[in-house]
Amino acid sequence: MPLHPLLSPSSFLILATLLTVLAICFQLVRGKLAIWMQEEQKMAETQHFVLPDQRQIAYGIYGAHNTTSTVFYFHGSPSSHHEAFLLSEAGQRHNVRIIAPSRPGSGGSTFREDGTLLDYPDDILALADHLHIAKFGIVAVSAGAPYAFACRRRVSRSRLVGLGIVAGIYPVASLGTAGMKFPSRLMLWVAPWFPGIVAWLIDKQLGTVARDDDEKKMEAMLVADMQHASTPQSEKLAWDNASTKVRRAVVTSVREGVRYGGRGPAWEMGLLGSHWGFELDEIQPIEKGELIMWHGDIDANVPLAMAEKAAAQLGTHTDLRIVGGQGHGTLTLHKADEIIESLKTRLG
Repeated sequence: MPLHPLLSPSSFLILATLLTVLAICFQLVRGKLAIWMQEEQKMAETQHFVLPDQRQIAYGIYGAHNTTSTVFYFHGSPSSHHEAFLLSEAGQRHNVRIIAPSRPGSGGSTFREDGTLLDYPDDILALADHLHIAKFGIVAVSAGAPYAFACRRRVSRSRLVGLGIVAGIYPVASLGTAGMKFPSRLMLWVAPWFPGIVAWLIDKQLGTVARDDDEKKMEAMLVADMQHASTPQSEKLAWDNASTKVRRAVVTSVREGVRYGGRGPAWEMGLLGSHWGFELDEIQPIEKGELIMWHGDIDANVPLAMAEKAAAQLGTHTDLRIVGGQGHGTLTLHKADEIIESLKTRLG
C-alpha cells in the first residue's frame, strides 16, 4: 500500500480533505444507525486474547453459548465487536455461537503497524485455536468483507466452511467506485496516501466524543446525523422502532470503535482503497452455498453494481441475493435469520 509521509500536498488538497473527511466521518456511522427491532438481549462481556506477538484482540461472544457451531462476525467501520449484538437473537434461535473480534485499533484491540488484509487471517486462526474451534463460518458486514475474503484466500476450506457477505465493500482498485457517494470515493482515495490526516480527522470528530464521560453525546451526534436527507426512510423507521438495548448496542459499537483513536479506522480505509494483495477470481467458491452475498438494491454506500461485478469475478457458484427496498445499514438485521441459518447449514 502506498504510504508517502514526506509528500507535501497542495493547499487545495488539504482543504478538500479537511472538508470532505469530516463529512465522511458521519456517513461511515450512518449505516450503524439503521437497525431492526429485536427482543431484549444482554451485551456480551468483552474478553481479551493475547496473540504470540503480544498484541491483544478484544472480542465478545453472542448467540448460543453451549454449541460447537461457530460463526465469526466481522464488523463494519468505524465499529467494534459490540456490533454483533444485533445478530445475537438469531444465533440463539438457530443454536449458533457468534465470536466477534474487534479489528486492530478498534474496540480495545491493539493497532498493528503496517498490517495488511492478508495478515488478518493469522489473528483469526490464533483466536480460533485458543477457543478450540475446529471449523467455522464468517459473517462479514460492510468493511468487514475484505477481511473475510482474505481469510478465504489463506484458510483451508476444511476449516473455513462458508462466507456470508452482507452489504460488503469490494475491491475499488479493480472494480472502481462508480455510483458511490463522492465523499466515500474521496476517502478511499485519500486514506492510502495520507492515513495520518484521516486518522487525525476521525479522532477529532468522533474520538473526542467517544471518550467523553457522557455517553449520550455520541448518541445525540448519531441521531442528529440520521436526519440527513440521504438516509433512507426505512432506516429511520428501524431506528425509531428499536429497543433501548439495541440502540445502546449500536451506539456502543461506534463509540468503542473510535475511542482509542483514529489510526485503526484510517488505516483500514487505506487498505480498502488499495490493492488487496489478491484478486477475487483467486478465491472462487467450488460449490453452491459456500459464498452468499446479500446486497440491498438501494444501497448508496456500496452500489449494487459493484456487488454484481464482484459476483461475476467470484464465479458461477457465488450466490448473490439482491434484497429489494433495503439500503446499507438495515440489511443485516432484515435478513438475520436467513444469514445465520445459511451458515449453520454449512457447519453441519
